[in-house]
Amino acid sequence: MERSIPKVYDLNMPIRSMITKRVIGVDKNSSVQESAEKMVEFEVSSLVVVDEGDIVGFLTDGDIKKRVVAKGLSSDIPVKEVMSRNLITADIGTTVRDVLDLMAEQNVKHVMVEEEGDIVGMLTFGDLIHIDKQKVETHISRE
Repeated sequence: MERSIPKVYDLNMPIRSMITKRVIGVDKNSSVQESAEKMVEFEVSSLVVVDEGDIVGFLTDGDIKKRVVAKGLSSDIPVKEVMSRNLITADIGTTVRDVLDLMAEQNVKHVMVEEEGDIVGMLTFGDLIHIDKQKVETHISRE
């Protein structure tokens, strides 16, 4: 008997239910070392960078690897010197397919999610993989 592969999620569904609403932030003057420690503590691969409550950038583990470690810079430098300033955003009603296209087009793994002009969360490529894994595991456990 041939087993069918489960349809894990519809690429046309909106990202609304998949976003991470608990976004971890760091002050723009925090050191890269402090920021990396926060990433480890909260088990995340990125942080929003804030200045007096406003999001002014984004710091990923890739930024640390490429802009600090590979260049031999000190981990004491402030994140504002190595953060990504170009925030890639998507509306909360954007489809999974469109967000995947956006990530591929922009060559990013993290997208800030907006609702009515305000940032309400984040979606990462890892979030999509995690959702996929959960649904496959649920399907397998039902068999």
